[in-house]
Formats: sequence, structure tokens, C-alpha cells
Amino acid sequence: MRHWIIGAIVLCLVSVARAKAPATTQAFARDDIAGRVSDADGKPIEGALVDVWSWYKGNETHTDADGRFVLRKLGHDEPVEIRISKEGYGFWYKVDQPTGVEGLWVRLTSKTFFEGVVKAPDGKPVPHALVRADFGPKRNPGVTIGDVWVETTADDQGHYRMYVMPDAYEFHVRVPNVGVARTAKTPIGDGENKKLDIQLEEGLTLNVLAKDSITGEPVPGVRLFVWQQKGIDAKSGPDGHIQIDGLQPGKLEFQVEAPGYARWWSEQALHPWQKKTLDDGKWQRNFDSLEFTIERGTRPLTVELEKAVTITGVAVDPDGKPVAGATVAPARTGSGNSLTGDTRFSVTSKKDGTFRMLLPASGEAQYNLVVHDGKFQQWRRWANGVNEPFQTTPGQKIDGVTMKLERPAMVKGRAIDAQGKPVADREVRAHAADKRENRYYDPTTRTDKDGRFELKLIRPGEQFIQVAPFWLTAEEAPKNSTVKVKLEAGEVKDDVELTAAPQDRR
Repeated sequence: MRHWIIGAIVLCLVSVARAKAPATTQAFARDDIAGRVSDADGKPIEGALVDVWSWYKGNETHTDADGRFVLRKLGHDEPVEIRISKEGYGFWYKVDQPTGVEGLWVRLTSKTFFEGVVKAPDGKPVPHALVRADFGPKRNPGVTIGDVWVETTADDQGHYRMYVMPDAYEFHVRVPNVGVARTAKTPIGDGENKKLDIQLEEGLTLNVLAKDSITGEPVPGVRLFVWQQKGIDAKSGPDGHIQIDGLQPGKLEFQVEAPGYARWWSEQALHPWQKKTLDDGKWQRNFDSLEFTIERGTRPLTVELEKAVTITGVAVDPDGKPVAGATVAPARTGSGNSLTGDTRFSVTSKKDGTFRMLLPASGEAQYNLVVHDGKFQQWRRWANGVNEPFQTTPGQKIDGVTMKLERPAMVKGRAIDAQGKPVADREVRAHAADKRENRYYDPTTRTDKDGRFELKLIRPGEQFIQVAPFWLTAEEAPKNSTVKVKLEAGEVKDDVELTAAPQDRR
């Protein structure tokens, strides 16, 4: 199984200790993190950014006048990545911070830093250059974060100072129309001040030909970009040619966007899964990023693209009435999972219930569609519906598909541990035995303080009722962590007892 690889702009650290809980009128929960931020002398720092999962927006806050903060509803099944930063200070970073911590005390200092001058190829200082450094990869139990960035900007004289945490840093500088630089990893210790001038050299040019995988014809409008680095972004013209100038030497990972296409690969890419591959002899993935080594004298590269399958239809309720705001998603038949291991191909029905989706072709594999009444992690009125498995070919168009939601069933019960004691605040889900659903839309709830649960909106038929952690193998899971039931529409099944493994079991 491949790791999820992500780049993230992050900032840095100094120390952690216990502190008083921040003032708040809302009760502290197991999926919250609270604490305070101070300087080296213990004085509170106001306005420090506290950011969980730093590569996307949605879990950020700032410290108050007392240096205190609270972040809520972060989930407690896995630790989170977190950064705390304030201009003029070093910053604090932890890739696997547990939630449910009410007294996190972070001290920021300005004692650890790199500084130097950014110089053009002719040796002259370069004013206002953006200086970035990567201290990844970092590994969290749930994710591998490939690139972890810190950045600063040089002044009018090309001088920069970058406050960091003790680690090793690879510097990247790219100044359009001036030059580029990429250093080897440079370590720095706590409290160390390290001089590092950055000498730019002429940037490299990458040439790529985008062509259709079946016809061999050039494909216009294909976008190659590096989302962590602004300016590395170009589209193919009518001849399928893409040119990107001013690149640093070394490995570079490109994201791909290609309207009307769902797969891409290159035989010159660095990794086997970025070439044309079949994961299990049938299913072809090839819809992720492409990584290349950029060096002087690099010959033009070729990227092949495969046309998407277009499916249109309507989501309806059990009485055949259109349903707005329903999610239609693909499932890899027989896996109980999505095609991708995420929700990227899920779409939402419009006001009239209609939907349109683009999917990679199934080839010799099979997939089916799932309709879910609501958004991701939202359950409204009806149970999921599925259609029959089918196979598709590149560029195929399928119209008039009706995805029908079903009348739900319910399961009630309780979760206990190996000693028979109730297990509170633990996830319980229904997972379809026919393996035609997508696990991202499985009906899910949590046990109460007595270990009891009510699991609603379950599709009729055979279902596995499961208590977290869901990832345990059959050999690792305790007996009765999964119970198979057969349900009719409208049925309420009582007294299902589940035995839960320890939540932190690895």
C-alpha cells in the first residue's frame, strides 16, 4: 500500500511543557487541543498562528492576549500534525501530536537560525528573494508528509535570516529571470547560528510532450504544476508542448490537470507506479502526480494521457423523486473502498437531482456507483443505494443512470472491552457485505458513556457491524469486533454486542 505523500508549508520550534488550560466556556473534549504559547522568559505571545494539518485551511487559530488557544473537533483516533509560529520567533512543529491534550505549553525563541546573502549568477546581491527550506519528509501514523517547508524573504540588500528548529534543511531559491539554487541538506543544532550564502545559477528548462494514449495525437490544455512552488506552472499548447523555465536541478514532483482525461503516466517518471502499471493485473491507477529528475541536458519528456469515462444520471429517493445534495461516488467492486483511496471522484447532485462525473476507465476490473444522502460525513434521511457492477473503456459515455437511495434499517447495541466493561466514545460503522459500497460513506456513529450505540441509515441486506479500530486484520481483531447481520428495510435490530480492541493498538 502506498503512503499518501503530501507537501506542506510549515514553520518551527523550541520546547513543550505542561500549562494551565485556556479559558473557555465550552467543555474540553477528547478531540480538542488547548494550551498556551510564550517566549523564552515565559511571557505570553499574542497572535501566534496555531495550525493543524498545515497544508490546507480549516484547522487554524491564533493565540489570545494571554497566549492561549483552543482547537476543536480534530478527531482522536490518530495524532495530528501541528505547527505554531509567530513572525520574529523560531517556531514549533510536531508531526504526531495526540489530541485530548488540554495543557500544551510551547515556548518560542529566536536562538536558532540560518542567515546569509542571496547572490545572482554574477555575484551581486538579489533583493527580496523568497528563500525556502524543506525539512521533510515527516511521518505521522496516518500520513507521510513529503515536503515540510519554512520560508522567509531577503531584504533590500539580499540578506536573509531564517529562524528554524534543530533539524536538517534543504534550501530552495527560485528568482524568475535571475537564477535558481538548491542546496544539500544542512543540519543545525539548538541555539546554533549558521551562515549560509546562497549562490544562484542559471535555471533549467523542462520540455514535455503531452499526447493521447490511444491516438498518439498531441493533447492541448494539459497543466503541469508544483503546488508547493508558485510560478512552476504551465499548460500545453495546440501541439501538446509544455515548456517550464527557471527550474532548480534535482527531483521535482508535478501535479497534473487535463480536462477530459482521467489517467496519465510517463515512462521517464521516477517511480514504477508513475509509469503505466496495473496494481493487481487488472486495475490501472495512474491518476496521481509525476516525479522527474531535472538536470542540465534533460531530453524532452513524454506524458501519455487516457480519456475519461463520462457518466450522467439522476439521484432519486425510494419513491423516485429527485434528491438534491446527494453524493454519487465510485466504488471498486469487491473492495468496499473507493477507486483512489480518497473521495476525489465523488460528485454532488444538483437541485434537480442530476449529476455528471468523469472516471478512469475500469478496463478488465469492475466498479459500481454508490449514492449517499448527503455530503461526506453527513447522513440525512435515506440509506445508501448501489448499482450493478460494470466495465468501461477510455472515452466511453454512459447517460441516463438512475441512482436510487433506499429505505433504511437501524442497529442498536453496545461495545465492550475484553473484560466486559463498556467502551465509550468509540466509532461504530456498518460496512456492506456485498462490498459494493465506498467506505467513506459507511453509516457511522459513536458509543455513549455506557458503550451503547444507535447506528441509523443502513442499507438493507447483509451488513458487517464493526467497532473501531477498523483496520485490524481478522487475526488481530478480538472475537465479535465485527458482527454480521441481515436487515430488511425499516427493521430495527437490537442488542448487537461488539468487543472492542484497545484504540491505540498498532
